[in-house]
Amino acid sequence: MRKTERFTESERAGRRNMKIDYYAYRSGMRKWNAGFKVLLSVATLCLVIGLNHIGVSLFVVVTMGILTLVVGRLPGKIYLHYMTIPLTFMVISGLMIAIEFAGQPLGSWNLNLHICYICVTGESLRTAVQVFFKALAGMSALYMMAFSTPMSEFISVLQKLHLPTMLVELMHLIYRYIFILLDVANAMQTAAKARLGYRNLRQGFHTFAGIAGNLFLISLCKANVYYDAMVARGYDGRLEFLTERYPVNIWQVAGAVVYFAAIAGICFWVK
Repeated sequence: MRKTERFTESERAGRRNMKIDYYAYRSGMRKWNAGFKVLLSVATLCLVIGLNHIGVSLFVVVTMGILTLVVGRLPGKIYLHYMTIPLTFMVISGLMIAIEFAGQPLGSWNLNLHICYICVTGESLRTAVQVFFKALAGMSALYMMAFSTPMSEFISVLQKLHLPTMLVELMHLIYRYIFILLDVANAMQTAAKARLGYRNLRQGFHTFAGIAGNLFLISLCKANVYYDAMVARGYDGRLEFLTERYPVNIWQVAGAVVYFAAIAGICFWVK
């Protein structure tokens, strides 16, 4: 019973802090080769962008979702939660692409504003739908990589690609530091709510400004503390990550080849 309660509490903490690494370490694809997962995700993203085919986008959304949920064993609620984060932006972007302003009525739908007309044409609507599903497919491919590859392994892949050391280390430190500041900001916001800091609009703005200023000062203090901690642990200007090596299996390579062939077949046969 104690183990079950401890596991449940850990899961709640992971969901509350929205740490993707928490789910990456528990993924069913955790022991897949990190380079293979990054290559599969990035290659799929490039194909979605390059082919610009709505059938390919739908295929990628479905297959990457199945790979993340079924093979990766990610809870469906968590996947939907993260997918809805950029969904609002994608819907607004699609509407802006579909809507056109003209001096006369155009397309299948238009609205007279007396100054100009808001029009929606078949071509603009088709473009908006393509862009929407292309963005959705790209997010599915990247989430497959993020929810199955811990940050340390992803950084190791970037190091093997000989990216600038300073750039890679800054990516890792900023990624880690974001969650530290989020925890501090949540604690400060909870304290402000307990003291009725948001009882009205004016007080809410005052509280927000105070939290922002305090958060800036706290971030500077914590940055110095964590730098001292890194130096005390032997930091000499380069971060070293201990990662396990997982070989690429033949069935994974064969599956990737079949997958890319299916994408090419959809683009060729489906008009």
